[in-house]
Amino acid sequence: MKGILTIVFVLLCSTLWSQTKVSGVVLDENKEPLPYVNVFFKGSTTGTTTNEEGEFYIQSSKNFSIISIVFLGFESQEILLKSKINKIKVVLKEDSTTLDEVIIVKQPKKRLKKQKNPAFRILKEIWRRKKKNGLSLVKAYQYNQYSSRELGFGNMDSLFMRKVLRNKFNKMKNYVQKNYENNTYYIPVELIEKSEKVYGNNSLGKIRRDIEGERKIGIHQLGKYVDRATTIFKEIDVYNDDIYILDKTFVSPISTSGFGSYDYVLSDSSIVNNRKEYTIHFFPRQKGDLVFKGHLKVVDKSFALTSIEMEILKNVNLNFVRDLSIRKTFLLKNDSIYLPKTNTYKGEFTFLTKNKKEKGIYLVKNEKFSKYVFDHEKSTDFYDVKIVQKRGNQYKKEASYWKRKQDEKINETFQLVNKIKTSGKIKKITGTIYTISDGYFTPITGIQLGNLFTTTAKNDIEGVRLRLGFRTFKTNNDRFRILGHGAYGFKDKKIKFGLEARYLLSSQPRITVGAAYIDDVEQMGFTKFNERNLIPQPDKGPKAIFVRGDNYFLAKVKKKMFRFDVEIVNNFNMGIKFAHEKIISADPDRFSMAFFNQKNNKTINVTNDVYSDFYLNYQPGRVTEGFGVDRQLGTKLHPKLLINYKKAYKGIFGGNVDYEKLSILYNHPLPVGKFGVFDPTLIVAKTFGKTPLSVLTAVPSNQTYFLTPNTFALLDYYDFVADSSVEGHFEQHFNGLLMNRIPLIKKLGLRSLLTFRTVYGSISKRNKKINRSSIKYVAPNRKPYFEYGFGIENIGYGNLRPLRVDFIWRGDFKNVNGPESPKFGIRVGFKTSF
Repeated sequence: MKGILTIVFVLLCSTLWSQTKVSGVVLDENKEPLPYVNVFFKGSTTGTTTNEEGEFYIQSSKNFSIISIVFLGFESQEILLKSKINKIKVVLKEDSTTLDEVIIVKQPKKRLKKQKNPAFRILKEIWRRKKKNGLSLVKAYQYNQYSSRELGFGNMDSLFMRKVLRNKFNKMKNYVQKNYENNTYYIPVELIEKSEKVYGNNSLGKIRRDIEGERKIGIHQLGKYVDRATTIFKEIDVYNDDIYILDKTFVSPISTSGFGSYDYVLSDSSIVNNRKEYTIHFFPRQKGDLVFKGHLKVVDKSFALTSIEMEILKNVNLNFVRDLSIRKTFLLKNDSIYLPKTNTYKGEFTFLTKNKKEKGIYLVKNEKFSKYVFDHEKSTDFYDVKIVQKRGNQYKKEASYWKRKQDEKINETFQLVNKIKTSGKIKKITGTIYTISDGYFTPITGIQLGNLFTTTAKNDIEGVRLRLGFRTFKTNNDRFRILGHGAYGFKDKKIKFGLEARYLLSSQPRITVGAAYIDDVEQMGFTKFNERNLIPQPDKGPKAIFVRGDNYFLAKVKKKMFRFDVEIVNNFNMGIKFAHEKIISADPDRFSMAFFNQKNNKTINVTNDVYSDFYLNYQPGRVTEGFGVDRQLGTKLHPKLLINYKKAYKGIFGGNVDYEKLSILYNHPLPVGKFGVFDPTLIVAKTFGKTPLSVLTAVPSNQTYFLTPNTFALLDYYDFVADSSVEGHFEQHFNGLLMNRIPLIKKLGLRSLLTFRTVYGSISKRNKKINRSSIKYVAPNRKPYFEYGFGIENIGYGNLRPLRVDFIWRGDFKNVNGPESPKFGIRVGFKTSF
């Protein structure tokens, strides 16, 4: 009996640990790499294709002794494997029997006109039918979708691996994906799996997604920039003319304008399942443009894609991104409908260079689609139901459930992440990344201090100002959060502070409440729109460290606030804020905010503003993740409409002003293909009633050397004061399109942009009449004030390019409230974006 158990144990162990891993490179007789070569285990369906450098990697939990190498126009080879882990180099010889029929796929040196390009006929048919393929052909549909998202560190050496896995290294190393090119490892630190049922109705234009199961394991807190990166592979449809990734616009290889950005080569055709299938390779015309390199396969008659593989080139103008690749396959249903089968997305991100040896972060997302059902219509109300996540374990499933969903590689990754998640070494790295990304660090569990990047500022009232904030933080999905700050000015020798609490009252509908108290110095008079926080966040305006001119146009403010917010439908919020503000000039001798009260014939220096602020916030297409009081935002471009109606109450709780204010902001970034993104913002503000300077809308000025959104860089504070105004802020970002075409300059990886800002407004006689402030009321009512300029962004070194420099001019304007402001200026922006 003991011997039988021993044999069974040995057999089980050999089954569990038996696996075959093969990596290598395929070359031609001239030692040039061969891309897209088929490599598979003989006698199986497990295989892959080589990448642009001719490299490949395949693995299986089964034992195989032979791999087959097959490529059209070359002699096939079978390689005998010597062990379970192999690294090989294969040289293929040209097949002389088919040499005359083969087209070697390389980017053509001379471009054909599209009418003479053999690929044009096929692409034209794809364009004609691309809106008539797939799920759009049926009235109603449903399917299952399984996805996995793996996040980790790349290019880690064996010494690092030993420190992380310690005594488990020898046991677990075979689970770790290896980069055989430089003998390093990919270490996963987070794995998220999700199983969904998707229902759609094309006649109603509605889609419903029900999460059936979700499982997360590993270290989830890596910072907002990593969080944003994890959302890049959402809803990528190659049939669209433009593909949005990392808030950039890529031209799709099958765009109707594709011949302006790509070179196409029709390489060959073959018969697959009694259908003729064409292979078209595509190459960027300009290597620095936001386009892809790869190949697609398309069938005759229906001209639907059966697969597409594409990747960006190393010199594409993207920050932090070293590699980005997409692979999609499609299956045939009912003899005519091509449906998504699998999606594989891969991204590698580094901070300094795009060198393959540099350590970085990698992301792999896999999606599998199955169990399609057509024309089983549901009721109209069915598609409107949305299941909202309310707790972390809401979609918890047993391990046996996930084993049915996973493939063997994901199962290995799960086991590895389960071992790594407790590693102190990994936690130190993830903590450092989080601090660099978000500016917060965690001295004790549940409390974070920061933001470290906004600790120092300067103005004429406080002198040098030091600020430190804090927030409660357990996970990204905290239902309750407290945040606040303390500040000290070395000139006025006074302490300021703010405290805010927010709570998610309900998940469906999504209802949040918040309350705050602030005793601080602020720049008044700007149009403020309700965003996430009640406490104004540290900005680059009056609280920046590098400023021009004098800025004593500040106020001491004490605020008590309460807010109620409800999300009526997805990304459409409605809310109301009640507040009491006591406002007085921070330096009455140089800057008075006094106003005249005609009723009691007195000049009043202190404003008691008691008001309600009702708002609507609509941001269709916004991507959000999480189910806590603060959700994480994705990178997808989307429009934004914010409407505020503010009403002040005189005589209630000591209020001494009575006015109404309506403010509207509309922003809508518009991708314009290869020309980049046009980003316009319109702001309209109107104040009704007699309104003192302390609560009146001033044209937003900027006396710093930093760029601040929706402000005018060459105006001083309170140069213009208006109770009715219209602003326009327009930016055209070319995403490197122009710079990529200038010799020598294109090597710098810069991006260009154009800017134009204008404002027109007026000030009423009644508001001028009650004014007792130290400034003159001037509005841009005779002619609009405007600023224009151009900028260069993506300035930096290697893969870290956070700087933007704008060169700005203004139209004719004479300042009546102080020294003449400059007619030309250079402003710097800092944004760690992709």
